[in-house]
Amino acid sequence: MRNDKKASSENYSFIKETIKEQPTDRKRLAGKFLTAAVCGVIFGACAAGTMALIVPKALERFGTAPDQKAVVTLTPSVKAEQVTPTPEATEQEKTSASTAWQNDLSDGMSQIAEEPRRALVRISAAGEDSDLLDDSFLEYGDEEGFVFLKNSEAFYILTVSDQMQEADKFTVTFSDGTVTDGILCKKDLRTGFFVIKVPFTSVDEETQEKIPAAPLVAADDMKQTESVIAIGSPSGDYDSLMGGTITSVTGTLKVADEEYGMLTTDMVGSEEGGGILLNSSGEVAGIIWNQEEDRTNVIRAVETAQLRPLLESMANGEDICYIGIMGATISSYQSENLDVPRGVYVDAVDEDSPAMTAGIQNGDILHALDGQEVQSMEEYASVLQGLNKGTRTTVNVYRKNPFGEYEDVQLKVTIKEK
Repeated sequence: MRNDKKASSENYSFIKETIKEQPTDRKRLAGKFLTAAVCGVIFGACAAGTMALIVPKALERFGTAPDQKAVVTLTPSVKAEQVTPTPEATEQEKTSASTAWQNDLSDGMSQIAEEPRRALVRISAAGEDSDLLDDSFLEYGDEEGFVFLKNSEAFYILTVSDQMQEADKFTVTFSDGTVTDGILCKKDLRTGFFVIKVPFTSVDEETQEKIPAAPLVAADDMKQTESVIAIGSPSGDYDSLMGGTITSVTGTLKVADEEYGMLTTDMVGSEEGGGILLNSSGEVAGIIWNQEEDRTNVIRAVETAQLRPLLESMANGEDICYIGIMGATISSYQSENLDVPRGVYVDAVDEDSPAMTAGIQNGDILHALDGQEVQSMEEYASVLQGLNKGTRTTVNVYRKNPFGEYEDVQLKVTIKEK
């Protein structure tokens, strides 16, 4: 070659070069092709990943990001065979679907309430004194109740009435039509609760087996919007059934020496109605209450979880101890923010009650009974019902002096029975 890199035109006889074609190596060629393909895939994946990371951030910084679609999942998923009305569906299809849904709801309510409804009873009350007009027993009307306890010996029935206080004869009609006499275990004049016993010796074996006890809820954990079923006579008609939801759980029922939670529903009932509220498990969550002075037609019920100690005591015929305080629990929040001591705030004192005789006043804060500290109405009631009627014991209250300071005052009170 020349320095100018042009081919020389001179021939050199002493140089002869022979170039032979190399045979093709197919295996080597395939290997090179495969390697190139793999490298291409790896490079492409890296490039795509890099772009996925860089582009959104660049768009977010320099411009608006593109619209993104959220993934929507229906739970439970709609089955293919189900027909859901669409905007284009005919009115007939919409009505059919709505009717099917209502039928399913109705069937579900009926199944949940089936056994508790067999625990419902009717109670007729009468007195020993005769009616001067026709020489018959005085009638105190019919009430509705339910079997809340069933042991190896008897049925125990709870009913609520403000007209049966003087009655001493009770006739019980069970859901299977059996009619028999009932025995009064205890009545609580503060609440109007009556517990009546029907021994198994008064009914046949078939009734003993067929009539169940409606179980009471174990805890007062009902919540707003929770579904409930009203059975009994919530509408005023016997053995009726209604469905609804809880709208409030903050109400209270105040009676002497007790405070119970109240459930408010969205169901409209009758002023003469009664019965019980069931939760979705068929347990009795509340006793329908229609004895409020300013009541509306909205169905309200006393929470049964808080009634367990009282009902057990009444079933055993035990005394219901009474002092006569209408009170409210002072919470820790109220104590801290209002600068008042913890305990039971005395709203009112019953006339001619042991509390009035002892000198307990409105505005006192009761914090100890029989030497035991109490900080709520529940604790106060528990200590009180653990005492015996006729017992003379001590009550400690905080009371403001003329300087606005709380002083601890100890009083003597004699426990009575209501």
